[in-house]
Amino acid sequence: MAHDTGLDARTDRSEHALVFLALVVLTGLELTVAKVPGVGHRALVSALVVLAVSKAALIGLFFMHLKYETRSLKLTVLLPLLAPALYAVALIADATWRLL
Repeated sequence: MAHDTGLDARTDRSEHALVFLALVVLTGLELTVAKVPGVGHRALVSALVVLAVSKAALIGLFFMHLKYETRSLKLTVLLPLLAPALYAVALIADATWRLL
């Protein structure tokens, strides 16, 4: 159950509009970064991942209302999202070790 934020509907709408604008800007940055010539593959992928994670965080915090939830609920959402990333790092480390 979400907690009462004490915000009126006008503030909520303006906050959502600002977050939407930030998402539009981040999407524009993604498209711009993808089109920049001469950028290395690793730098390109790193930039796109950072932008995607930033967008996901904004969506989770504001549109899924996690900003107003307890820490334990935030962790309940975050930890399952981190598990595949940690698994990928373990697989990459294993593959690297086997190639050496």
